[in-house]
Amino acid sequence: GGKAPWRRRTRAATTPTVWSELSPPSRRRSRAGYRPVAADAASSPPRDASKGMALLPHLACVAAASGALAAYRFLLIWMGSISEYTDYTAAQLGVAVAYGLAIAAWFGVEVGVFLSPRLGYGGVPSSEDAGLKGIKVASESGGEDASVLTTEDESSRDSISPPEPVIFGIRSSGLAALRAAAEFSAIMGYVYLCDRTTLFAKGPKTVSPTMFWGLCAAVLTVGLCTLRLAGKKGEVVTAPLQRDQTEEWKGWMQLQFIFYHYFAEGEIYNAIRLYIAAYVWMTGFGNFSYYYIRKDFTLPRFMQMMWRLNFFVAFVCVTMNNEYMLYYIAAMHTFFTWGVFFTCWIGHQYNDNNAVCLLKIAAATGVTVLLYDVPGVFHAVFKPTAGLLGFHDPLHPEFTDSLHEWFFRSGLDHFVWIFGMLCAYSFPWYDRQLQAIEDMPSGKRALAKAAVIGSALAVGGWYVHTYFLRPKREYNKVHPYTSWIPIAVFLVLRNATAGLRARYMHLFTWCGKVTLETYILQFHIWMKSTGINGSPKFLMVWLPSFWLNMAVVSAVYFVLSYRVFKITVVLRDVAVPKDNRGIFVNSVIMAVATAAFYAVGVALKG
Repeated sequence: GGKAPWRRRTRAATTPTVWSELSPPSRRRSRAGYRPVAADAASSPPRDASKGMALLPHLACVAAASGALAAYRFLLIWMGSISEYTDYTAAQLGVAVAYGLAIAAWFGVEVGVFLSPRLGYGGVPSSEDAGLKGIKVASESGGEDASVLTTEDESSRDSISPPEPVIFGIRSSGLAALRAAAEFSAIMGYVYLCDRTTLFAKGPKTVSPTMFWGLCAAVLTVGLCTLRLAGKKGEVVTAPLQRDQTEEWKGWMQLQFIFYHYFAEGEIYNAIRLYIAAYVWMTGFGNFSYYYIRKDFTLPRFMQMMWRLNFFVAFVCVTMNNEYMLYYIAAMHTFFTWGVFFTCWIGHQYNDNNAVCLLKIAAATGVTVLLYDVPGVFHAVFKPTAGLLGFHDPLHPEFTDSLHEWFFRSGLDHFVWIFGMLCAYSFPWYDRQLQAIEDMPSGKRALAKAAVIGSALAVGGWYVHTYFLRPKREYNKVHPYTSWIPIAVFLVLRNATAGLRARYMHLFTWCGKVTLETYILQFHIWMKSTGINGSPKFLMVWLPSFWLNMAVVSAVYFVLSYRVFKITVVLRDVAVPKDNRGIFVNSVIMAVATAAFYAVGVALKG
């Protein structure tokens, strides 16, 4: 074959290698262009000393982890002494143990990794350099074959990355996941501390339309100060419905949604219903766009989406002993995401055929009508899921049907996700029409835009007068069939001109990225709920001044919402790898771990 690699006189500095990896057993001798270098006695301690150095960081890890567990135990005892509830479920006890182990594991490994180089334990080659760098540990037999192969170019040694400390099989580069798990555990402890103990006082809500609308106006003013151009630096993007714009839309709706709860501003109930419909519309629009364009129906992508929607809410439910449907937004987005997926996946090889694609959307509409508008079908289909989707509202004991909440919440928006798919399917046409208007002569262009804006305002005015101003219960009856109208009006008005399409308010875009986290955490660390399965009927009071208290509590609330968002992504990348086999293995591990911690909880409950 070709020339043996050891006959080359020079090698790239980035690829130093060991003698035994290059030479066959019969030819492991010094070659031209290479010089065998014996192990440096001054820098390489004897094997027994090296073992001792490796042992010390592990002992420090065990000691640190034990100390963390002891501190965690005392913290739990203290929290239990001020808890409003003393009858914990087995799941709560099990997850409390899991949180403690996560914190202890992180602290122990963190200490071990920190002390490793300081105690003389260099570790092992980094994951990038393992097997590639010019590091060769002397063989037990010693002798010339234990030499390290190098080149004449001394700079090759400088390219070798420092050894990577490894504590109980965990590399220092793998600490990110442990840190995220420990931080998440601490946040969950804080959530419980805020809403299930007497540590923080609770107070009544201040119902004041003046304060509510004044705050909304102030936030809008700040948002306008954060106007930015869409696209990369130096690039002006005028395409409609770009990501920054939809995140902005989610952001300002979410802020008004949580302010609605904070001030108990029931007068805007109908608007809140429209905001939730818009969120569900985005579920249809965004997911259909992805599947239609990317044609990616792989398990990893779908499981990552499910993780994003349900990881946080699952732990909150277990920690707070609440039912899943208390946080109905997560359940709705999950269900309608499944709806979009199956609509696109069935016969996906024909998605480029307009007739087939529209036929599938029509079929999805038919199934939805059957499920929600034919009496008895909904309960027959979802009865097996009552353990997950059932809800027992302590504030409304008159609802004896556990699926009532799920039917009511999802039924309000059971059509708008289909409208989202239609909008995504029609997006290329919509984009072409907007571009055609921009290409018109200036006078004609101004008239065309005025006609579009005027028509949209007329439709919007008709909708407000005919439907939107109805009382709450009357409005709920027509909402599922009319919510698409104001959404369409908003889409037209928000994208009517190139200038509007090219700009977005960064404040609201940032808020739009953490809507799931702010929605869930508002129950427990921004306000205080009425208890198990309870709504946030009280304010959390740290300071006597209303506005100062709101500012401080809100700062913590938004910071932790952002941190949970980032942690969810970090842990998702570890728990949901990009290959099917990895997903299966991790799923089995997580299932076994869940069962084990639940069994521990059962044992602790006695």
